[in-house]
Amino acid sequence: MEKIFRDYEAQLDSLRQQEIESSAQESRRAEFAKIQQVDRLAAQQGRRIRVCCHPSILWSAELETVGNGWVQLRSTTENILIPLRSILWWEGENRRSQLDTGAITRKLNFSYAFRALSVARTPLRIFHRDFVTTTEGTVEKVGLDFIEVALHPLDGQYRSRNITGMRVVGLENVGAACSPRNV
Repeated sequence: MEKIFRDYEAQLDSLRQQEIESSAQESRRAEFAKIQQVDRLAAQQGRRIRVCCHPSILWSAELETVGNGWVQLRSTTENILIPLRSILWWEGENRRSQLDTGAITRKLNFSYAFRALSVARTPLRIFHRDFVTTTEGTVEKVGLDFIEVALHPLDGQYRSRNITGMRVVGLENVGAACSPRNV
């Protein structure tokens, strides 16, 4: 009879252990379900990642900044500004997540990034949403949901004699923006 009770206690202990493990797994899944893609990206900051925005567009660069709805990458030749909605997939080495909603840069929206480029008079190649059409020039003004671009070749200086026209581009139509790095 004592053997039966020991057997029964062992089974109960085993069931309790399974319940504890199951509960812990469920808690981990519930916590992971709260993580957003930007949290996963933020954990990659300062590391090299690969980003695919179109079947023919793949960047491998260091993740420099994660903003509100956008990321900035830095390669050896260019700085790349990408809205999150343009990213088909990305790969990074860090499998952790960073829940840091208080970071200043995470509060800065996409138009803020273009304002900074406008102030710096940085020449850009803007890939439109289709990643086939491009606009080259310098951002003159930034509105609430659009940018005005002074058109000129990337190798040309931002001077009135080089400007061939002005183009208005809706921010929702920007797939990515690349600026050459001054090495």
